[in-house]
Amino acid sequence: MRTLPCPSRDEAQAHLLRAIETYVHAGISKGYAASQAEIDNVIAIYDAYDAGLGVPSEALKGGELLQQLRDAIYSGYDFTQTGGKLASIRSTLMAGVELCPICGIAPPRQLDHHLPRSDYRPLAVYSRNLVPLCQECNQSKSKSAADEPAQQFFHPYLENIPDALFLRAGVAIEGGGLIATFDIDPAAPIQPLVRERLSFVLQRLKLNERYAREINIYLTSQATAVRMVFGSAGADGVRGYLLAQADVESRQFHLNHWRPVMLRALAAHAGFCNGEFAAVLPA
Repeated sequence: MRTLPCPSRDEAQAHLLRAIETYVHAGISKGYAASQAEIDNVIAIYDAYDAGLGVPSEALKGGELLQQLRDAIYSGYDFTQTGGKLASIRSTLMAGVELCPICGIAPPRQLDHHLPRSDYRPLAVYSRNLVPLCQECNQSKSKSAADEPAQQFFHPYLENIPDALFLRAGVAIEGGGLIATFDIDPAAPIQPLVRERLSFVLQRLKLNERYAREINIYLTSQATAVRMVFGSAGADGVRGYLLAQADVESRQFHLNHWRPVMLRALAAHAGFCNGEFAAVLPA
């Protein structure tokens, strides 16, 4: 779970106008000819969204807007698909985001509406409500925004996820396999509500199950190095290697990415460093 750079709002009004502009398709009129006052009202919702850090509220649903306008904005999101007239929104938001900011496993392939467009139609094409996620996170994330603060997802653009180590892993070698369990460290220097929200995301998106599928694949890539350093420097060499690799991956990804967190847990596992890795790493 990590923060992403906040997108510019410079083109927000232009995107809105492009999304709702009128046209005729198959003899049917589409879009909505909005007045400047109506456009200003939508922009005011954008302002409120930013000021409230994307927290759900009735005001952001645009109940004072005409239904036809809300429907036109909702439908306008379809133009963000590749080849659409708003495809630049998608390409801009995806640029430079190599891994999903929630799970850190797969590249982002979809744009998630932080507040779902089904309820928050005025925000359907607002860049700051569109977050690049991998397919699995996007599908697992709720299609409705929770009213309970402890069950609200972090906003990758508008909230600063704590710059502290909060993800931890417990590792065990059982039955010739490595078992790793991730949770939010109760001793981490973060606020209780932040801890609850992080734990909720971990459970809601079934990240432990998903990390388990990745761990063996990842450790295979480390097998040769671990065996070589054990042969030359023993347990201390393995421990030093794992910690050094964790530092590299923290810089490459982020402090709470699952890979460096797991590597540090393995470095603290005396049995693994003392040669038990042979039971779980391919020869």
